Amino acid sequence: MTTADFEELLARQCAPTFIGLKAASLVAFQKDRFDDLDAQLANYELCFACHGISVFRLLDEEGRALVLFYRADALDAVLRRREARMLLRRYGYRPSDSLAAMLERLRQRVQPKPGEGFPHEIGLFLGYPPHDVRGFIEHKGRGFLCCGFWKVYADADASRALFKRYADCTARFCTRLASGVPMAELLQAV
Repeated sequence: MTTADFEELLARQCAPTFIGLKAASLVAFQKDRFDDLDAQLANYELCFACHGISVFRLLDEEGRALVLFYRADALDAVLRRREARMLLRRYGYRPSDSLAAMLERLRQRVQPKPGEGFPHEIGLFLGYPPHDVRGFIEHKGRGFLCCGFWKVYADADASRALFKRYADCTARFCTRLASGVPMAELLQAV
């Protein structure tokens, strides 16, 4: 994968986080598409850090890696909401946990275990409304009102408006990147 392809993948998956509209984004990398994913990520980490974006590997297996790109203050605020904390407690997160401790707990929960599914509380880390994360868990992904960046179980109009903002942001970011604007210039310090 070329540098341009790598940047386009990041832009498509992370633009709302990169410009500060969203607290975090998750990218699933297929390692066989890269000569050296570690080196590719390392080349960008300083640039991300200078713009307030952190990189956290949730899963690192032979064929794939799940990487969370996030803005620490925004993510911490999202996870400190009362409804989010109540839901996170069900899965072993403590109210006193730091953001780093919560990320480590999420990393533990993401590791594949026989008989266990994917930890759906990850939606909270991605900024999904707690009522939608709870709805997804309780309804096992069925019976949703609409679907966009996530499955919506309440307040569909507000979610559709946010989906449009995310899509518009991503389109603008990708267009500017394709026109030659460097990734470092597109990132915004928030």
